[in-house]
Amino acid sequence: MKYVRLYGFQHKRTEGQFEVTWNELQHGLPKDGEGGFLLGVSDNRLLLDGVALESGQAERSFAQLLNAAGLASIHFSKGVTVDDFARLIRAFAVGGSKAQDVVKQIKETLGDNKHSTIRINEVKFVAADPGTADVTIAAQIAAQTLGPEFKDWLNDPQKLLQLIAAAEGSRAGGGEGGAPIGSVPNVGSGQPVGGTATEGGTWAGGVVPLQEEEVIQAIRLLTKFGVVSADPSAKPELLQTELAQADPNTKLNLQQLLASLAAKNPGEANDTPLLMKAAEHMAIRFAMERFQKGDIKVNAVHQMLEHMSRQMDTLRQILKVHEDKMSKAGILVESHADILDRMFWAEVPEAGKKSVLLSGEAPCVPPRNIRQFIEVLLERGDQESATAVLQNYADCLTAKDPEPRRKAAIGLSQLADLFAAPGIDLIGPVVHKIGEALVRDPDPEVQSLLSAAFVRLSSEAGNRKQFKALSEVCGAIEGVARQRPAMANELRPRIGVENRLPEFIEEALRLPQVPPDLILVLRRTSQAAVEHLADRFFRCMRREECDRMVDIANELGPTGLQIAREMLRTGPVRQAASVVGLLSRLDVPTLLELLPIRLPEWNRFYHDIVVRQIAYGAAPDRGRTLLEILEHLDAMVLPQAIDEIGMSGDRTTVPPLMVMAEAGEAQGRSAIIQIKAVESLGRLREPESISVLRNLLETKKMWKWANHRELRIAAAQALAKIDPRYASQVMTDSGLAPGELAIAPLDAAPACPWVRQRRYERIVLRKSLSAIISSSWGRSSISLRELSLGGGMGTKEDNLRVGSEASIDISTGVRHIRGQVLLRRARVNEVGFEIVNTDMESRLRLRNVLMEAVERAPEVKNNEWRGDRKV
Repeated sequence: MKYVRLYGFQHKRTEGQFEVTWNELQHGLPKDGEGGFLLGVSDNRLLLDGVALESGQAERSFAQLLNAAGLASIHFSKGVTVDDFARLIRAFAVGGSKAQDVVKQIKETLGDNKHSTIRINEVKFVAADPGTADVTIAAQIAAQTLGPEFKDWLNDPQKLLQLIAAAEGSRAGGGEGGAPIGSVPNVGSGQPVGGTATEGGTWAGGVVPLQEEEVIQAIRLLTKFGVVSADPSAKPELLQTELAQADPNTKLNLQQLLASLAAKNPGEANDTPLLMKAAEHMAIRFAMERFQKGDIKVNAVHQMLEHMSRQMDTLRQILKVHEDKMSKAGILVESHADILDRMFWAEVPEAGKKSVLLSGEAPCVPPRNIRQFIEVLLERGDQESATAVLQNYADCLTAKDPEPRRKAAIGLSQLADLFAAPGIDLIGPVVHKIGEALVRDPDPEVQSLLSAAFVRLSSEAGNRKQFKALSEVCGAIEGVARQRPAMANELRPRIGVENRLPEFIEEALRLPQVPPDLILVLRRTSQAAVEHLADRFFRCMRREECDRMVDIANELGPTGLQIAREMLRTGPVRQAASVVGLLSRLDVPTLLELLPIRLPEWNRFYHDIVVRQIAYGAAPDRGRTLLEILEHLDAMVLPQAIDEIGMSGDRTTVPPLMVMAEAGEAQGRSAIIQIKAVESLGRLREPESISVLRNLLETKKMWKWANHRELRIAAAQALAKIDPRYASQVMTDSGLAPGELAIAPLDAAPACPWVRQRRYERIVLRKSLSAIISSSWGRSSISLRELSLGGGMGTKEDNLRVGSEASIDISTGVRHIRGQVLLRRARVNEVGFEIVNTDMESRLRLRNVLMEAVERAPEVKNNEWRGDRKV
């Protein structure tokens, strides 16, 4: 539109932009179904099929223009043509920023064309501005009229009354008094009905209803007043001539109207020209009388007001100086028909409003008026009446005529937030009704409107965490899928319930108890729910979070468990590995059946994840589970698995651990596996393993100890844990130093709040050590300040691939500590590593480094560096 206004439609830039916009429109149309899509407006936001779009200044300005023009939405059918789209652009461009001009151009272009592929929905919604809540109607429509440019007497009802009286006196001797406003005396019928006229012209009683033709004639008479007043050379005698030619009923009604205006605010200055005010009051009074007497229905009120507004167009053109000023300033001017409609609704008594909104004619009331009424009820605390009104409005989706159904669908999108207001629990039932209507209604345009309302209400339910309503949304989608699968597939991504499951799961973690309605939502979306639960389970840091994840997964029942099994059986490697933790608590037999089949297909990274997942699960029999899959695990993951077996507390694993502790390198295993098995026996504290441990500690070969000093230290520490009486004997006969035995593996702590706890105490070094990490990605230097027997933490000098395996070489002077490590994530500029393979001598050197750091702990404390990690 901007390019058309700047350069014209035939300009090269305009043509290029039009082609880009047309291609984007074609790309945005749904590929399946016949519904097309709906561009709607709510407040100052644009909605695409009920989904709010990101709002920049251009989008907000366009939404305000649609609002002011009274256009609720624009429907683009699937077969939209380039000619119709071009006509739409031209209409908006030619209309400019004046709402009435835009409406006129749109109606002339597309309004009466039944074969148009672009349809305009004219059910109005004008957002209320809280900043103008106390401004009178007359002040609000000052934007439609001119202020002080008219002659003084045109804004003085008393002088106009004198003018009419003078005209009457010149014709029939004048008179005072008159019929009630909104009705006229039966002047021309010969016999008055129920009343008589006195000689002085005062009306004594009988009335007949004012006719629409007489109201229109009065408006035209006021228009002639405006024409004469706009002419500088006009004379008052011309007005008297016009009045003399007018119908007596019209003059008398106009006289009474001016009298009431003069009596209402005799001394008040008003910016609204009197001619415009008189025309508006006459139209409103006539509509109100007809409505209250039941002569017209609510759906005809707006049409009648629009007709009268068109009759006022000439008068408004004469009085439009102020309006032009606002338009030039870029301020959107509200449609005059909307102003009349708003004034009419303000005049309707509350009982009348409630009666209409509880009837089958409720969709004929603009959503703006319904919103205003509902908000008043909610402010009073009358949720019962508000619920009844909204419930009745939704029930109109089952109306026999298509027009009420179409209007109700549009209104539901506009009023979606009210259905989710506190104290009103209607989103679920209304969504269910919309789902049924989607299946039932054959009209593609109505289906598009219903889809937009469905998405809008679903979005409100999700934003407000109304899980019961979201369960109804999922159920409604399932109902639509049974009858219209293509439509259901189109709605699911727009609703986005599955995409918001991670947010809902986080909400469940924060609550003291999982809401039952949330469980219903998860059951309705079992496939996505299990996937998100498995992913969140692996990211849990605290034990209570893991337990909550397991409880939620268990609530999904057999369906959820079957989905988890299929994920492990046939899913991609990442998905299959993520579900291992849940299955380790919910279905161990299936885990032991499928893991030996899948593990050979996976690399070392996912073997590591499997072990950690089982550790996170914290099942009582996880030690036996790990033992069953031990032979299928990568060699670099075995030390971690054996550590976890020891931390599990499962003593049924002791016999295999004894074999591993005794065999050592004879079975082709590394020395670290034997040490880990010994340490696990100590953690399990099983007396049956004492003989194996004593053999490792005490056996000699000639005059030397048969086993390496590091292995003997591990055995001595395990014996001391199983039976503390061995501690003093070990110190006496083994030749081991107390400092060496002090660097011991940690025991399991059942009360630990974290999903994993340290296997060894991490010690801050007296001074940093330099190390080189080498992998297939190259070499990297790190500076180590924290170490343990199981790994450490260092500051990295370049980017390392986190999660990859590498070789480490720690310099301790002349000698080196070498081994293989797995890199772990850490803080910024830091890297953590876990030692997964090393020889006995390197481990003993590492122990000596830690002994020295412990012995000089006071020196470290007094040093300037406090052990704080760098960020």
